[in-house]
Amino acid sequence: SLIDLSPGGLMMTVIGPLLTLALVLAWRLRRRSRERPLSAWFLWLAPALYLAVVIAMLATHPPPPLGRGLLALGLFVGAAAGWLRGRLFILRLDEESGAILLRRSRWAVTMLVAIVSLRFLANLWIGKPHDTLLVTDLMLGLVFGLVAVTRLEIALRARRLLGRAVEPGAEPL
Repeated sequence: SLIDLSPGGLMMTVIGPLLTLALVLAWRLRRRSRERPLSAWFLWLAPALYLAVVIAMLATHPPPPLGRGLLALGLFVGAAAGWLRGRLFILRLDEESGAILLRRSRWAVTMLVAIVSLRFLANLWIGKPHDTLLVTDLMLGLVFGLVAVTRLEIALRARRLLGRAVEPGAEPL
């Protein structure tokens, strides 16, 4: 059986990850409605940290040719999803301070949870360590592409919003 149905095994393979996912979703949705100032720190920190993790993982466990292909595929799909997710964030210019304010949309959070759920399901049903490493290669590329391009799209939109700030009646991006 792919799933260990013993009490400890069920907790480790199914209940624990689902509970973690539910807690993360609740935390993200609670924070979703608050606007916060957009900072350069927010834009570059997560991609830089995740890039360091990807490099460390690839240096520790170099992928075989199929793994490199899956990494590239994941990077491409993640970049496309990141562009879409970056478009879902709500940006507006605060007239008083001149700061760009950022708010997460419900769809951006839902998209992130769907991707994490797919990774959980893939790891749950794979079973073989070799195949699990291939899924990990795919997910490393996917998550890095998602995070990096989401932040890049937000930065580009913020730059356009600041550029349009001199125009009267500029719409939020």
